Amino acid sequence: MKTRGITEGAMFCALAVILALASFYVPFLVILIFFIPVPMVVLGKRHGLMVSIIASLAATIIIDLFLGPVNAISFGILLFFVGCSLGYAYHRNVGPIQKIIVGYLGFALVVIAVIISYQFLMGVSFTTFLFQTLEAITQDVLAMYQNTGVMDANQLLLMKESMDAQIITIKMIIPSAILLLPLIFGVVNVISCDAFLKRLGYTVKGIKPLKDWRMPKSLKYFLFVFLMGSFLISIFQVTAIPAIYITNIMSFVYLAYFVMGLSLIFDIMAYKKLTNKGLKVLVVFLALLFQFVVTMIGLADTYMEIRKIFRKESEAK
Repeated sequence: MKTRGITEGAMFCALAVILALASFYVPFLVILIFFIPVPMVVLGKRHGLMVSIIASLAATIIIDLFLGPVNAISFGILLFFVGCSLGYAYHRNVGPIQKIIVGYLGFALVVIAVIISYQFLMGVSFTTFLFQTLEAITQDVLAMYQNTGVMDANQLLLMKESMDAQIITIKMIIPSAILLLPLIFGVVNVISCDAFLKRLGYTVKGIKPLKDWRMPKSLKYFLFVFLMGSFLISIFQVTAIPAIYITNIMSFVYLAYFVMGLSLIFDIMAYKKLTNKGLKVLVVFLALLFQFVVTMIGLADTYMEIRKIFRKESEAK
């Protein structure tokens, strides 16, 4: 191992430890936990898999000294499964899709390991604990409104029914949430690593800008089958298929259309030369607030190619 690799390994090891401690001790910095693998990714790109593994092991041992073995194992899983594997992918200079797959698998293993370790250490099912917590929060909120006299009995009853319905929906989408979270974290990590490595002067195969995303024809037809199937099941009130399957499958379908709707909005912004980053952040925030509208826009663009119509009309003027 070269001296430069040892030196940079120590530096990135220290950076990973700092991120871990900051995310653990500072509540509003907890989001940093998902960027802990980034130092190991950069290290793996520059010096290969072995250096990143040694640095990850050293970082895990140091975290153990500060936070104890349980937290050290959690952070160590992030460093090894995500950091080292993504670093190796960058070192091999694979394409963006392959990097996202590697990141997804890494974070999926992290989620599974966290759930299993929680159940093993606490002796309680993770989902059971989650549902009990949600129900306790519901009862606390209702008790607060009842004690303050803000709502009458009928309003409290309606609110309880609404919150119970929301809890049922949350229970149903747990499988899709477990599958989607690793994808989101994997994409965010790949984007972060691409940006960091580009600043260091590396040429990386980055993800295409969101405005350039297009849905493949095969996926269009595939999602359309699910869309029509869900419509027919709703119309004819088919009960043979459990609702949990329909809910989880359709959540992925709607997510795909939502992304396409956001892509269309960004494409129009680029065409109008609205490149302000603050405006883009605002657009994403508003899109999350009005998910249904953006999803319908994406659905229309997928099958009617609205962006082409918009450009033709703009060019005609």
